Amino acid sequence: MKKIFYPLVTLLLTLSTVGCTGKFVEYNRDLGGVTNEQLASIPKGGAEVKALASWILPAQENGFQMTFDMLGPYSGFAGAPNFVSDFPSYSPRVGWNDYPMQDTFTQHLYPYYNTVAMETQRDINHPAFALATIIRAAITHSVSDIYGPVPYSEIDGSKLSVPYDTQQTLYTNMIADLRAAADVLAGDAGATTMYQDFDEFYNGNLRDWATYARSLVLRMSIRISAVAPDLAKESAEWAVSNGVIESNAQNAAYPTTDNPLFKTNGWGDSRVGADIVEYMLAFDDPRTDAFFTKVRDDQPFGLHSPSASIKGSAELLSKYSSPNITPDSPVFILTAAEVAFLKAEGVLLGWNMGGKSAKALYEEGIRLSFEQWNVPFDAAYLSNTNKRGAFVDSYLPDTNVEDFKSDITVNWDDAKGDVEMQKAKIITQKWIALYPYNTVEAWSEWRRTGYPNLLPAVVNSSAGEVKDIVRVNGRDTGGMQRLKFVSNELSQNADNVAEAIKDLGGNDSYGTPLWWAKRN
Repeated sequence: MKKIFYPLVTLLLTLSTVGCTGKFVEYNRDLGGVTNEQLASIPKGGAEVKALASWILPAQENGFQMTFDMLGPYSGFAGAPNFVSDFPSYSPRVGWNDYPMQDTFTQHLYPYYNTVAMETQRDINHPAFALATIIRAAITHSVSDIYGPVPYSEIDGSKLSVPYDTQQTLYTNMIADLRAAADVLAGDAGATTMYQDFDEFYNGNLRDWATYARSLVLRMSIRISAVAPDLAKESAEWAVSNGVIESNAQNAAYPTTDNPLFKTNGWGDSRVGADIVEYMLAFDDPRTDAFFTKVRDDQPFGLHSPSASIKGSAELLSKYSSPNITPDSPVFILTAAEVAFLKAEGVLLGWNMGGKSAKALYEEGIRLSFEQWNVPFDAAYLSNTNKRGAFVDSYLPDTNVEDFKSDITVNWDDAKGDVEMQKAKIITQKWIALYPYNTVEAWSEWRRTGYPNLLPAVVNSSAGEVKDIVRVNGRDTGGMQRLKFVSNELSQNADNVAEAIKDLGGNDSYGTPLWWAKRN
């Protein structure tokens, strides 16, 4: 019996393990000469924290594909050459709709998290539990931005059916948890190096984890800025004043020799999306070669998901770019470039983001992205006023959108002080900097702001649930807004799901905007 929590057998096995080892010191101390001090130095929860971190942005290829890569058409990062009747046409099959919640959230997050919680007695001052708290919030953040309300505050490690937090409650709780954990790791607990062997992100530097947590608070604050402005402002200013990621040396990323995006792209289920390629080509963006493989006339070309599968045609697949990454390319989670763009939008909102202007932070974000990708910075890029126009694909003419155009440019000054146009520029450049891994974040920011302008779906099979993407005052509206609550929760946790649906306005639909995406 699966519910929103992990299987009962996992809980029982964990509890039995704790019971069997409860007198480890008493039974074994004399045999090996192990002192209490030496036992205290063993890093509790190290293996579980390492495993947890690998699910912030899944290192396991199936988890990555189903939770990030297959959602690529919604962010403009990926096109689907296969399975075109599922995600690209707003009608994912039930198992795929359910996957991010059942796999990442239920099967991986809470088994590891609750083991750490039991080992540390939920002591936030213990570095392992502080780390687990940060990672739990990071994973929940992504899952919630896919579905909406999710269980969080009432999960205690024993109940299998629990109420869902509304997104307003959830964001309030996640921000509070991140702040508490960051303060712990910025203090004495952050001085320990005992987790070095269990930390692929920061090599055991827990101060850097505190910086990551504060950067995540800044990201969440921007997300809720239109619906919870007081909390957003106070939290964002706290994050910046205490220190966020400002250099690429501080980026949250993990190394790999088996990059999940490289692996899934090799399966032929996705290719680079038309939107990201078209913007970068229109902007004469020097990062283009670093981002995409070249396929047509020594240029990249992106796929706008067609009406029929092309996976079986190797010739057609070869006409569309892949991400220009290798098996050992690092996976970026949250970067200095993104943080600079977050601060730039914060300045537009009137927040204290450290004293720099929105323009300075915007241009800083671009420079940091260039540096991250080892692309020499060309100052001329900042003056580019090119605009993106029609999309035409000679190989798949059914995907053409010949009347498409966007007024977004790179040049800051041609906004002429128009704050909404400045915001469009910030979001579009942040969107480019989020490529290729942060699909959910890019999709979320598009839902929140309507930027950048994206191509409408070639086929809409939602039976009216999802409106086609249209432009209103320069901002996209419509399009896929969320996945539905998972199927077994609808039957096995029905009362709590019914309450969660109320938070969505009573409509568990693909087209229902989430709390933070509701616009005036």
